[in-house]
Amino acid sequence: MKIDVAAISDTGRVREGNEDSFLVDKDLFIFAVADGMGGHVAGEIASATAVEAVRASVASGTGIENAIRIAHGAVKKKSASEESLAGMGTTLTALGFSSNKELVIAHVGDSRAYVIHRGNIDDEKNFHTELVRITKDHSLVEELVDAGEITEEEANVHPRRSVITRALGIDGDIEVDATPIPFLKGDRYLLCSDGLTSMVRDDDIAQVLRSEKTPNDCASKLVSLANQAGGNDNITVLIMDVLDAHVQPPVTASIAQSIPAHESVQPLHYKKGRIGFALRIVISILLVAALFIGAYVTADHFAHQGYFLDQRNGQVVLMTGRYGGVLWWNPEIDTQTGLEVKKLSSADALLVTRHERYTSRKQAVARLEQIRKRQKLKSTEPTTTTTTIPLLSPTTSLPLNG
Repeated sequence: MKIDVAAISDTGRVREGNEDSFLVDKDLFIFAVADGMGGHVAGEIASATAVEAVRASVASGTGIENAIRIAHGAVKKKSASEESLAGMGTTLTALGFSSNKELVIAHVGDSRAYVIHRGNIDDEKNFHTELVRITKDHSLVEELVDAGEITEEEANVHPRRSVITRALGIDGDIEVDATPIPFLKGDRYLLCSDGLTSMVRDDDIAQVLRSEKTPNDCASKLVSLANQAGGNDNITVLIMDVLDAHVQPPVTASIAQSIPAHESVQPLHYKKGRIGFALRIVISILLVAALFIGAYVTADHFAHQGYFLDQRNGQVVLMTGRYGGVLWWNPEIDTQTGLEVKKLSSADALLVTRHERYTSRKQAVARLEQIRKRQKLKSTEPTTTTTTIPLLSPTTSLPLNG
C-alpha cells in the first residue's frame, strides 16, 4: 500500500478560534476530519476528543464504525465533566477499515467525503472522472432536498443549512453511516469540514482535485478558495492520493488476541526481537574476535621481524625476532655461527653485546662474513697460535642468500 496524504486546518476569516480537528495515522490507516460545535473552547475540545478516541479505539483493533460510537461516548463523558462543556458535540468523517476489514468511509454529521479518479484503469465499470460525493449530510437541508422540498442550489443558500441532525456527543445512541469504497490506484479522496463546502461549489472543488499535482498543493488551493469566498467558518481539508491500492488492515492489539496462542503476533514479535538481539550479540562477538585475531597476527608479525646478534654459551648466534621479546613472543635462535665471542676484536664483540639489528637475514649473514674474515686475519698474526674455526657448527649450515 502506498498513499500520499496532506491535511490543512485553517481558522478562516470570521471565527476567532478553530473548532475543527483532523487525524492522519498511516500506521493504523485511519484518517478523519471533525467539526466541533458548542462554542470556541467546547467545540475545539469536542472535535479533539472525538479524533483521539477514534485513534485509540482503532489502535486496539476496533472497526471504524464502532470506533466512532466509542468516540460518541467519549465526547458525552467529556461534556458531562464540566459545566462549560455541556451540550458540545462534533461531526466526524473518517476513512478506515470496518469491523469486517473492509475499507469504508464512515461518518456522522455534515463533514463530507469525496472521490475523483484521475488515472486510467482497466475496469471501466469503476472508472469515473467526475467528482463523486460519498457521504450524505446529516442535516436539515439534506432532508428537505431528499423530500423534494428544495433543490441542491437552494440548499446551498438556505438560512438553516448549518443545522445538523446527527452529531457525536448528543444524548442517546448514535447511528453511523458506513460506505464501502473501491480504493483504486489513481483515486484522490477528499475529507473536509463544511467550512469548505459552504464556501466552494462542487464544480470548483472538482476542478482543483483534477488539476493540482500534489495533495498538499490541492489542500492549500481549496483552503485558499474558501477564504477568498469569505472564509465564514473554520476550514479543514484532507487529501489522499492512492498510489498503490494493495492495502492490508493494520495488526492491532485485538487482532493479535484473536490469533491462536502459538501463532500470536506478540510472541512472533518477541521471537523476532530475541533473534535480533542474539544476532547482534553474535556479530559483536565476531567483531571482537576479528579485532583480537587481527591484533594477534599483527603483533606476531612484528615480534618475529628482523635479526640481531647475541651470544649463547660464549658463542655468537644469529637471532630472529625482537631483542627482549614482545609480549609472550621471545626471539629464537636462527643460526649458531661457531664464532667464539672471546676471540672477536673489540669492535666485533661490541656488535654482539649491543645486539646489532638487521632488517633482513641477508644483511645479518653479510655482517657475520665480515666478522669471520676479520677473525681469520687476527688468527694469522705471528704472535698468535691459530686453529681453524669453522663458520658454522657441524649440525647447522648458514646459507649466504637470505
